[in-house]
Amino acid sequence: MAHPLSLSYNWVTPVSVSSIGLIVCLGLLANSQATGWVTVAIVLAGMWVVFMVVVWLRTRAYMMVDGPLLTVRRFKGFATLDGRTVTAVTEFLTPSGPSYKVSTRDRDGQLRRQIVPAALLRTGHSTLFDWLLTWAPRAELDKGCRRTLDQLRTRGLIQ
Repeated sequence: MAHPLSLSYNWVTPVSVSSIGLIVCLGLLANSQATGWVTVAIVLAGMWVVFMVVVWLRTRAYMMVDGPLLTVRRFKGFATLDGRTVTAVTEFLTPSGPSYKVSTRDRDGQLRRQIVPAALLRTGHSTLFDWLLTWAPRAELDKGCRRTLDQLRTRGLIQ
């Protein structure tokens, strides 16, 4: 039975530290009763909310391989890709590292592109490229993908 990959980073520590920091700052502001403390407290709470949204969006990353099928999710909604229909893979850089856009061609000939958030998942790169080599050996890889594939082979993470 296939299992989804785990996240490649610890989200609990930044959430805990930022939440404790917010509570301490709000407590100090409320205790000081300085002029404009409410405005500062609202700004701090707003920044904390933005940070929490970013962390939540990163935790939405999902990837699972089950034979020729690759199920992914970046922010919302799952998409299942069939490796036998993959035509091309392009790499793009994110703050967490490279991720990929996988192009597939449906039975009706329509080209679809799906983002695979490999940078956010433990063993995401090696799992993706192992799946590609197994189920889409003729897929066109861009320069960044070929470089990543060479690095994975050099490190012994894929054959």
